[in-house]
Amino acid sequence: MYAMKKIKLLMPIFTFLIVLLSCSKDEPTETINELDLAAGTYQLVELNINPAQDINDDGNTTTNVLSELSCASGTLTLKADATWSWSFTEINVTSITGGLFKFSCPPELSAMSGSWKAQNSQLTLFDGANTYTFTKNEDRIINTINDDLPGFQSMVYER
Repeated sequence: MYAMKKIKLLMPIFTFLIVLLSCSKDEPTETINELDLAAGTYQLVELNINPAQDINDDGNTTTNVLSELSCASGTLTLKADATWSWSFTEINVTSITGGLFKFSCPPELSAMSGSWKAQNSQLTLFDGANTYTFTKNEDRIINTINDDLPGFQSMVYER
């Protein structure tokens, strides 16, 4: 009888120890290298403006300059060593009248380079004097400027 009482008293302790010891330990967390995840070559797929314009005089307006201005292009390369290079067509935007604008491309490409960092879904590019901020969304990176014409709303690059 005394042994049975002792077993009943010790049973919760043994049960607790078994449950405690049987829990698996978490696997070590793998460090994610955000530079590796974002590194790659991205092509300009959207150059957005506001308000919409008929850039090539075909009767259709657009907010994406690339859909009507074939000379516009851009390539942004992010390297895993935290350096970047960017070549792009600088778009000349000239005010005409009545909220209309003329768009043209110079014959040469512009180029820039520098260092970059990634944190969460934000990419920050430095060229020594300026900072460019992009938001990463899967294989797209977006630089949101939010300027109306003659400025740009956003640039969208895709890997």
